[in-house]
Amino acid sequence: MDSLLTNLADELLVQDITEPSAVLGSLSDDDLQAACDHILEQFALELLIGAHENSDWLDGKLVIDANHGPIHLLQAAFYAVKLEVRRRGFLGGCLRNSVSC
Repeated sequence: MDSLLTNLADELLVQDITEPSAVLGSLSDDDLQAACDHILEQFALELLIGAHENSDWLDGKLVIDANHGPIHLLQAAFYAVKLEVRRRGFLGGCLRNSVSC
């Protein structure tokens, strides 16, 4: 799964995120679901790491001032998955039983 994320990150560096992803487009529905689940889990983990390392409350909002690179990478990866799910016409969630895209 990490190689998928690496390939997706490489693709996002050279391609507009709104263009269809060759990396995600080649996945079966089940593999796309697994990618969605993995990306959401990693995103949550990186947010927790960033919050633990350096965060503070400002005007009622948690400001995370650490771990920006991984957080932004996973945010972009999640958005790319979300767009792929929409292209495939899935409604209501990443694919099934997942957090809503």
